[in-house]
Amino acid sequence: MEAMQITTRHSYAAAPEAVVAMMADEVWLTEVARQAGAERWEVSVTESGSFVHAELPAPDKARRFTGASLAIDLTIVWQPADPDGSHHGRITVQIPGMPASMAGTGMMTPAAGLTTPRTEVDYEAEFSINVPIIGRSLESAAAPYVRRVINSQQSVGNDYLAGRLT
Repeated sequence: MEAMQITTRHSYAAAPEAVVAMMADEVWLTEVARQAGAERWEVSVTESGSFVHAELPAPDKARRFTGASLAIDLTIVWQPADPDGSHHGRITVQIPGMPASMAGTGMMTPAAGLTTPRTEVDYEAEFSINVPIIGRSLESAAAPYVRRVINSQQSVGNDYLAGRLT
């Protein structure tokens, strides 16, 4: 069975180095978890990346497999800047105890030709739930939920870069 493709683009009013620093800030990570609807979370940042362990209410269609909540482990790793200022990244999501995962890449590039700094972040990932027969329908049910969690990064990032998070 082929994994479900998830792509999205975020745009931030800041240079790539500021966006990389934001994504490695526990304040930003905490707010992403909170806005994603997490009931409990732990965040940490090390030299090897940013990590979030969050427990969220499980989607209705998944509750018979997961129970009322769903644990998610998110890892974000950005590489040092390329000569053009862009960054390559890797994002992985593991769901402990479930045959589901997401793995993908991020490409962070400075927007060209603007008088103020702007960074575009493109994500491409494969999301899969490896349950015979019903895996694809569970993926379809969970995909909007996964996209909502990913896209919450945009609004949290806008608030962070505007100085509205403390």
